[in-house]
Amino acid sequence: MTMLVSAECHFSGIAQPLSGGRDFLESLVRAVSRYAQEFLSQVHHPKLHGDQPEIVQLQKLSDKNLHRVTLLATPNALPVNTGGGMTPAPYGITSQGQPTQIDLTTVQLFDLVEAIDQFLADRRTLPDLAVSLQPVSRRYRNADEPFTKRAAPAAIGVAGLAVSALVLALVPTPKMRDPKPATPQPQASATASPTPVSSPSATATPTSSTTPPSAAELETLLTSHPEITDPTQLRFLQRRLYRKVDDQWKNRRQLGQTLEYRVSLAKDGSIIGYKPVGSTPVDGAERTPLPELRYNPATENLAANEPLAQFRVVFNNRGILQISPWRGFTGKPTLGPQVTDSAVVSKLKDQLYNQIRENWKTTPSFPRELVYRVGVTEEGVVADYEEKNQPAADYLDQTPLDSLIKPDVAGMGSKDTGAVSQKPLAQFRVVFKPNGVLEVSPY
Repeated sequence: MTMLVSAECHFSGIAQPLSGGRDFLESLVRAVSRYAQEFLSQVHHPKLHGDQPEIVQLQKLSDKNLHRVTLLATPNALPVNTGGGMTPAPYGITSQGQPTQIDLTTVQLFDLVEAIDQFLADRRTLPDLAVSLQPVSRRYRNADEPFTKRAAPAAIGVAGLAVSALVLALVPTPKMRDPKPATPQPQASATASPTPVSSPSATATPTSSTTPPSAAELETLLTSHPEITDPTQLRFLQRRLYRKVDDQWKNRRQLGQTLEYRVSLAKDGSIIGYKPVGSTPVDGAERTPLPELRYNPATENLAANEPLAQFRVVFNNRGILQISPWRGFTGKPTLGPQVTDSAVVSKLKDQLYNQIRENWKTTPSFPRELVYRVGVTEEGVVADYEEKNQPAADYLDQTPLDSLIKPDVAGMGSKDTGAVSQKPLAQFRVVFKPNGVLEVSPY
């Protein structure tokens, strides 16, 4: 998307949203990014002389945990209904004619920072929009302590080093002795002898089948195998991995911190290995479904030249799962081979409608319609689906799609075929409405 008509920013627990056009969004990105930089560094960076005032402004309140966001009026903004009647008002002006002001907690502020960072990371939406942050000049920094106090640790360190050198000089040099020859151990060969293949314990004790590869082993694995870069294959694997992890992640509120991993997948979607990224602790994986989902034994059954796909998997401490290709997409993903015969598509549309209607037993309790893309084989088998709006992801369990999908029947998910359907699929737009109405139409 390269054009922007309007943008809205909603905060949980706050009824009043911030909204406006392109100028509002650009000002929001600049103001929030600059304010977060100042808040974290505790160094105020005055704007250069001649800068125009931002449409969005932030200021710190006397309560250290509150930050006020002010949206000023924009002269060229689109009119909106203020809710107090049919008289429209420009963005940034309330029905009483005052600028819009919202007080955010520090947690809400950095939720906003994270949302802006994720938006800017998506180069398919407004690719020309970016934020330019520069290090604050040293001339704006005030010394926190006098020079004598700051120089004291260095002086003490130099003095301590001199004393240590004097003490070490008085220690006599140790005499070197020749090592004793090793005495052969008669039982060594018995303990180290390999277990016979026919032994029942041989298949139960190897640690390689129950523990994930170490960081070094995983790096070796990644460098010795080619990487899957085809965008279509990566997109299919991404959906497959998301559904697999999302379904098994039960303790979403027990993380304590955000955990991030680099996860390796075989072309059939099997998890080969994973390793923590950044500040993620080594034992953090035990709080995620990754150990249970890892294919065992993985590395032993991999062909020497079998390609692997790399994904960034983030378990957010708010219970949100995020999965994306490690290096992003190198092109536009497709939906694989497609059924193009209109007569076949029409027949499959009716079959899919009846199949979903017969299995949709749940009474709808979602507030908005759920929109999905559903791929069906020529035999009428549901092979793939994808959520097309946020409610579709939030209320998936109120639809029968998970129980209807059979990727193995569509030639997907095996070592030979990989995650992309080998059969042509007819693509449909499926809508579940809150009033119980079901709509199926060609995608």
